[in-house]
Amino acid sequence: MTKHSHSAPLPDSLTDRQDNQLRNRHPSVSPGRRANLRQGLSLRWKFPLFLGALLVFTIVILSTLVLSGIRANQQKQTEYQLQYQSQNMEMRIHQEYLTGKRLTPEEFMKLRGSELAVDLGLSSNMRVILYDARGQLVGDSLPLARRTDVTSALHYALQDKTAYITQGSSILYLAPMHGPDGLLGAVQLHLSILEQQTFYRSTLLLCIWTGAVVLVLSFVIGWIYIRRQTSDIQTLMVESRSIASGHYPDEQHYLLRRRDELGQLGDGIVHMGGMIRRSIEELQSEKRQLEQAVSRLSELEQLQKAFIGNISHELKTPATSIQAYADLLEMYGDDPQLVHEASTSISSEIRRLISLIEDSIRLSLLEKYDFEMNIEQLQLDTVLQEAIERTRGKAAAAGITLTAEPVNAEVQADHGHLMHILLNLLDNAVKYNLPEQGWIHIAPVDDTAFDTSAASTHTHYVLAISNSGPLIPPEKWETVFEPYTTLSSDRSRTGSGTGLGLPLARRLAQRMGGRLYIASSGPEGNRIILELTRI
Repeated sequence: MTKHSHSAPLPDSLTDRQDNQLRNRHPSVSPGRRANLRQGLSLRWKFPLFLGALLVFTIVILSTLVLSGIRANQQKQTEYQLQYQSQNMEMRIHQEYLTGKRLTPEEFMKLRGSELAVDLGLSSNMRVILYDARGQLVGDSLPLARRTDVTSALHYALQDKTAYITQGSSILYLAPMHGPDGLLGAVQLHLSILEQQTFYRSTLLLCIWTGAVVLVLSFVIGWIYIRRQTSDIQTLMVESRSIASGHYPDEQHYLLRRRDELGQLGDGIVHMGGMIRRSIEELQSEKRQLEQAVSRLSELEQLQKAFIGNISHELKTPATSIQAYADLLEMYGDDPQLVHEASTSISSEIRRLISLIEDSIRLSLLEKYDFEMNIEQLQLDTVLQEAIERTRGKAAAAGITLTAEPVNAEVQADHGHLMHILLNLLDNAVKYNLPEQGWIHIAPVDDTAFDTSAASTHTHYVLAISNSGPLIPPEKWETVFEPYTTLSSDRSRTGSGTGLGLPLARRLAQRMGGRLYIASSGPEGNRIILELTRI
């Protein structure tokens, strides 16, 4: 049998209403502004909102499925009950038709319709209305009650089909009735579904309240949990910004003490920061090395230019003197006195040229290259006595008294370099001194009060070399240590230095970790200090 229902459709579901609200929300906001709003929303709110929407969706789906199942079950039970009652009534009418007086179906329904309707209504506890095969009402168990127009549904029932109409809290069910000779008519049953509707509404209300409570509790618990996650994400974001600003974390530091993906990400950020820090430090170190190399190359270029200019100037003076004596010998070669004087001067100038060339080469190489030195433990007294003995004859020839106090110290130095420094200082002390009445005195110094920047006597041994030489202005105390600078303004004068001895001596002292400088100059004489590293 085909079923036909005229029941009213259910209202729109909550999800449909929610979708409509979401589609119609902010209709005047442009898509670009919506994108900005989405981008500006923090994860701390995105996650809870997503969780809330997911919970609402889940609750709506579950509630819809539950309520749909309840409604389908109620409908199935109602249909089964009505079908069962209609079949029993059909059997009762069929029995009455067969056992009674032989009549046509129309006559039977007309004569027995009212009686049968009342009996069937009492037995089924329902309102029963009977119709003959032409659709005429022949019996009603409640004749005084209001009737509903069921013409369309009755038409289906008389065509051997079942139909029902839902009206308020009642269902009007119509089914055909058959006899031995064919269709007898139709029966209309009235069934109250108020109890089912009440149960459905209470279940719906329970779903709404339960869903609301579950939604609130789940949202609060989820928000607390997600807040911790977003807090850790915020920590990672702050650390990444710190790395971007140049502050790198300690690789021994744990950014997040957790073992999941966020913890691994935090460890990766810390490791990445350490790698970036090391890379930057390496780049900065390489940059400094390159800058130092460029600066050193520039200095070497300037030194080369200065060396060429200075050596050219210094070589020109003795060469000019030699050329002058050569011209005199060419013109007055028969003068024995001139020949003797010229040969002596030429020999002196040649020695000066050789000394100048050797010192220039030595100083230039010392400034350009870092030669290895044989630093060893030396008895300063032994080296000093050797230098004094090698200078004593020259001092005696110039009428200069050379004295030295006992020196009992061990120093760390290169023997050759230390000897060169001492010989140079003693040679200058003889060269720049008073003739016939001069003196040179060598003595250790217990303190460095004369120079506040001097090294501590606990780490350095201080040796003072004093002489009765000419006054050296304080402004020239550092100048005399520059290459090609001499105390005498007349470089063509016999005995004048090359201007390379003191610069070379200072550089050698510095290479050995010591210092060389002028401490004082006055009526009491000049005082040069040599500091050497103690053992």
